[in-house]
Amino acid sequence: MPPYSGRRGGGLFPTPRVILRWTAVKLLFLTSDYLTQPLGAAYLSAAVRERGHSTEVAALPDTGRQKMLLRRFRPDFLCLSLTTGQHSAFLSRARHIKKEYPRLLVLAGGPHPTFYPEFVHERGVDAVCRGEGETALPAMMDAFARTGVLPERAANWWIKQPDGSVAEGEVGPLIEDLDMLPSPDRDLFDRAQGNVRRHTVFVMASRGCPYKCSYCFNHAYQELYRGKGTMCRRRSVGNLMEELRALKCRYPSLQIVVFQDDTFNLNREWLREFSERYPREIGLPFHCHLRANLLDDETAGLLRRAGCLSVKMGLEAGREYVRNGILNRSMSLADFETASGLLHKYGIRFAIENILAIPGSSTDDDFYTYEVNRRSRPQFCFASLMQVYPGTRISEYAARHGLAGNSRMVFPSTFYRDSDLRIDEQKLRGRLRSLFALGVSLSLPVPLMRKLAGLPLRGLYECLDRLWKGYRLRFRIYPYRQDFWGFLRDTRQYLLNRHY
Repeated sequence: MPPYSGRRGGGLFPTPRVILRWTAVKLLFLTSDYLTQPLGAAYLSAAVRERGHSTEVAALPDTGRQKMLLRRFRPDFLCLSLTTGQHSAFLSRARHIKKEYPRLLVLAGGPHPTFYPEFVHERGVDAVCRGEGETALPAMMDAFARTGVLPERAANWWIKQPDGSVAEGEVGPLIEDLDMLPSPDRDLFDRAQGNVRRHTVFVMASRGCPYKCSYCFNHAYQELYRGKGTMCRRRSVGNLMEELRALKCRYPSLQIVVFQDDTFNLNREWLREFSERYPREIGLPFHCHLRANLLDDETAGLLRRAGCLSVKMGLEAGREYVRNGILNRSMSLADFETASGLLHKYGIRFAIENILAIPGSSTDDDFYTYEVNRRSRPQFCFASLMQVYPGTRISEYAARHGLAGNSRMVFPSTFYRDSDLRIDEQKLRGRLRSLFALGVSLSLPVPLMRKLAGLPLRGLYECLDRLWKGYRLRFRIYPYRQDFWGFLRDTRQYLLNRHY
């Protein structure tokens, strides 16, 4: 019988009264890479392993490991965690695998199926999960373990029936107490990569975002879970310290913790306790994501005292009418400039996120965004091209103004190179995107940037941008010591993955 006792007095999952049959289920997760140890798959793996099932992982480009696991591990399910844009490549690979293993069931979760559950109608997909999966996936696996078939209906799932129809389950409540979740399954990726010395780990201390930026799905996510729990939830500091202490023991070579929370400085009281305990109990440099309008002298000081090495924060657009009028960022330029000054004052390195080619904006607006970045003197800045995914408010804006070029579910795999918007001077703005980070780092003036962006050298600029990004992130934002062979391995992974 499977071990139903979750963490801390039964965990999230109640013990069923009667089990007529039990056959442990095997799941193979397909992820974009191993480099970041994708936390979505790691949390889901921990949740189903806690119920007695088995899991393995293979990266999408790693066809050799996929073939080995399909032959030896013989999974019952192929699990895809999908973002919009990458979903097409994963679907293509899943269909290829299913052609050879027709009894393999394909499940899809992540942002893309959450907001486009119609993805279940794609050939080769058997079910999609909407929203949080840490209770939904184990429940599905338990049902399959008892019966050998997918249930007719389940919370959070859209399930394809034998006749081709789809049973649409209601989304269940949010997981209120994040402390009840098992720690992410790091074994999953350690097995995949072998004897790898880990210098960084990715960790989540919270879930949820209270803001409603027009280019983000967050407003749709809030609507999906309306009346089903608190959107913004945070682990207790004690629970977080427990995981981090275990990670320090697990990886003696660990040098940097990377917090992936949407907004690390959302809760001041929590940050005060964190800044007291983290340097004493963990004492490793860390990176996190900040909201500029929530950063003041006290919170900047708390971050510095805790050992914050670097942060990432979004400007997105320099012009007020673009940033707040179109993108709904609810943040002034003064907020951003104050935050940048505080980070310099406390010696915290920072990277800035920006979006170019925004519907309703001009090329001059993009160059103004560049100038704001140049004045801010960050250690690095990201610049992407706007993608307007259906279901977001920016897509409605683009459609109203006749700028949306994509009515089908086909998108570039990365927003760093391509956009299908119908915008003015598209090629010029694409070249500016390629030059953006290097120009800011070299503090090139706007007139020179205009001349360089006017040259038909996009291929060269993209190559330089890729190399500069890798260098600045590795040695300025996430600097750590590493042996030569490890550096070559990570560099190869970075260059082969177009998503970064």
